[in-house]
Amino acid sequence: MISNQILQGTIDGLKGITRIDICVMDIEGKVLATTIEDMEQYEDAVIAFVSSPADSQAIQGYQFFKVFDEHQLEYVILIKGDSEDVFMIGKIASFQIQNLLVAYKERYDKDNFIKNLLLDNLLLVDIYNRAKKLHIDTEARRVVYIIETKNEKDANAL
Repeated sequence: MISNQILQGTIDGLKGITRIDICVMDIEGKVLATTIEDMEQYEDAVIAFVSSPADSQAIQGYQFFKVFDEHQLEYVILIKGDSEDVFMIGKIASFQIQNLLVAYKERYDKDNFIKNLLLDNLLLVDIYNRAKKLHIDTEARRVVYIIETKNEKDANAL
């Protein structure tokens, strides 16, 4: 799972190059990153598209594209317009985000997630998204032990 900040930076860069508006939504129709205002109105259309077998589709003046991670649907990209150029830009955006998923996959193992959580290096929305992706129960009670060694550089304590 890619953080919303990375997704936003990616689509901002793509819009800067192509001058085409782009929106990235999750499979439940929630907006994760966008260059377009008021995209919440397309939530039902995204949910319908997710359940369809098509990988791309033109709906209501937008091109919809599916982004997969190891054959599992992760994101839906909406691109404003219906020309051939818009279709090509949508395929490029889909390819870019799919490759970002691969690149960031190693960052999302449970050890790194817990370390970043303890160090407060995660945004609240990213905490729940990553926990869900890693199959970590968010309601479970947990305890953290902090052990202080007598000697500052005690190698046995590590």
